[in-house]
Amino acid sequence: MAVQRGGPMARILLIHGAWGNGSSWTGVVPLLAAQGHQVEAFSLPGHGRNDTPSGDIGQPEYVAAVEARLLAGPPALLVGHSMGGMVVAQVAARQPAQVSAAVFVAALLPRDGESLLDLVQRQDAPGVRDFVRPGPVRGTTLLDPGAAGVLFPDATPQAAAAAMAVLSPQPNRGQTDKAVVGPGFAAVPKAYVFCTEDRVVTHPLQRAMVAATPCEAAFTLDCGHVPMLTRPKALAGILLGLAA
Repeated sequence: MAVQRGGPMARILLIHGAWGNGSSWTGVVPLLAAQGHQVEAFSLPGHGRNDTPSGDIGQPEYVAAVEARLLAGPPALLVGHSMGGMVVAQVAARQPAQVSAAVFVAALLPRDGESLLDLVQRQDAPGVRDFVRPGPVRGTTLLDPGAAGVLFPDATPQAAAAAMAVLSPQPNRGQTDKAVVGPGFAAVPKAYVFCTEDRVVTHPLQRAMVAATPCEAAFTLDCGHVPMLTRPKALAGILLGLAA
């Protein structure tokens, strides 16, 4: 887990996506902390470098872990990337008073009862589907190196290879469990960061989700699925504006 403090300003919790871990935010954390914010980028259960992969982990376990972290400090800006948006929506609905705003970065933005697979199956693009391989234990998957071209189309080959090398096994339940998004979510300010060249959560799907769950603020980056890697300064600038 990366925790950096630059002073007594906003608290920002960064939630990674599928196959990711806390290191997904490495390019953004120091940019936020340099402006005085308390920044926490941690790995969801089963995703950490020292975690044992498990097929018994899913959305309830993710939500419990993030909720516990959220309640351990003052209210926070809760930021989710990709699958992390599933977790952010559920935690924000459970603890609206603890969330200054919920931010979705090329993220799944579910309504109650929707799973990640429910959402991504609505887009025409295959995403990373063709690159999913069985993981180290039952109920988990890994991504074939060929997924780099879909995940990081705008990264250098070296940066894409390095990012692929640190991905984690993904518990299947994290993608199939239905989100439980209670009525408290309506009270939470929301922002969405569109990524127009995204091949994983496509721009049309992003826009459709925001149409179904309106967000008070919206931003657009002309990049692929992982702006933390390819547009860290631009993404950090957006988050700094929301944290102000």
